[in-house]
Amino acid sequence: MAISSIGARDSQIMSPSFSASSGGKTAGASASGSKGLNAELDDYLKMSPAQRFREALLKKLGLSEDDLAKMSPEERKKVDQQMSDLAKQEMQKTSGKAKGNMVDVSA
Repeated sequence: MAISSIGARDSQIMSPSFSASSGGKTAGASASGSKGLNAELDDYLKMSPAQRFREALLKKLGLSEDDLAKMSPEERKKVDQQMSDLAKQEMQKTSGKAKGNMVDVSA
């Protein structure tokens, strides 16, 4: 991509007031919001791949770990089954791809 192809949208994203949490709208980054995002990023980076996958599955279902904690054992069992089904679907999607799809073998 040539430098001349950078449009107004790209320059807006690169501006200092760009806020990822506002969906890309320029709202001005506050110091406290920045700390919250940094902490959130740190928490995410500390997660294992399995924890990230679990969080992604919960997000697809519109749930959080707190929501699970509040559920009855029967409700939780249903959610666990839904998560298992979603995980199987995700694995089936990736199983048809070329070898090395789970690991970056380009390096």
